[in-house]
Amino acid sequence: MNGSEEYESEIVKRIAEEISTKLNRPPLHIADYPVGLKVQMQQIQQIMGDEFDNKVTMLGIHGMGGIGKSTLSRAMYNLMANQFEASHFLANVREKSEKDGLVHIQETMLSELVGQKIKLGDVHRGIPILQHRLCGKKVLLVLDDISKREQLHATAGGLDWFGPGSIIIIATRDKHLLDVHGVQKQYMVGEINEMEALELFKWNAFKNKEVDPCYNEVTKRAMYYANGLPLALETIGSNLFGKTLDEWESALETYERIPNRDVQEVLRVSYDSLDAYEKELFLDLACFFRGNSLRYVTSMIEARGFPSKYSIRVLEKKSLIKIRECQHETVTMHDMIRCMGKEIVRQQSALPHKRNRLWFYEDIVCVLEKNMVRVLFLSISFITS
Repeated sequence: MNGSEEYESEIVKRIAEEISTKLNRPPLHIADYPVGLKVQMQQIQQIMGDEFDNKVTMLGIHGMGGIGKSTLSRAMYNLMANQFEASHFLANVREKSEKDGLVHIQETMLSELVGQKIKLGDVHRGIPILQHRLCGKKVLLVLDDISKREQLHATAGGLDWFGPGSIIIIATRDKHLLDVHGVQKQYMVGEINEMEALELFKWNAFKNKEVDPCYNEVTKRAMYYANGLPLALETIGSNLFGKTLDEWESALETYERIPNRDVQEVLRVSYDSLDAYEKELFLDLACFFRGNSLRYVTSMIEARGFPSKYSIRVLEKKSLIKIRECQHETVTMHDMIRCMGKEIVRQQSALPHKRNRLWFYEDIVCVLEKNMVRVLFLSISFITS
């Protein structure tokens, strides 16, 4: 074989390898009924810009639980994956690091991005190995559901870990993690608009876009309850599919009193990540102070002896509250987040007088009446003794 034939053979080999690589990268499942993704993807592309060839780009996607960060991350992965030498979507980092450890995650990255199966044994051994093996490769890496700083250090410690043109996407509930890691390009996922929410709910509750007119009012009630949160729209819509109108009304009445368990489990992850005093502050805000001015909330927190400014910003960074800029800064909270907080308090006891917070008028009156009877009984006992 002469030099020309060898060159052509090498070209054919490289083309075959490239085709094989792309064929072995099937697209990820995004969602059964994706809505609102096109606009979000366009907004992310604007944030990222067009020039990637000579630099490494880190993008942070943040927002509250159930808002659609993972769905959006998968959509971006599918859009870009074939433009890179290697790509990997690392799903559920929080859950996998707790179950299998960060070393296992590092080994998975090496296998998927470099094609090498190496037993690392230790996170700190894995860091320089990852950096050495990846620094010359143009890769797309998506880190889904990052919850702790050490997870980022173990998987994407810095821009110098990756070759020019690489893109690292980090999805998290905690904006502070992105700030500390120096991620400058960030995108906050918000609630979907009313039209998109209705479309998503219809697909899950009716399996089509048409709604029987007799369900119009209960549909509006369900939409108001979910308040643009995709997770709630999908979960509640699926639960109501095929049910009668009476069953819908009964279910929605139940959800308004005791929130859906599946939705609450997802949202509670953010609450469980808080320190003890931050949990107390969050429950106060959920039960009493949502919608109040930041100044008023701060004064009430300080009266309890909590570090108010720091704690409020922690809750904001973890996507549990928002500080709305208007005439006066106002502390707001998504309805489903507030329901989650109240449900945590309700679960303390079936008896109102054994809970540490009360907000229903009937519960407050009941407890006061019980206490009055108890005080009267103690007074009579003291007098007759």
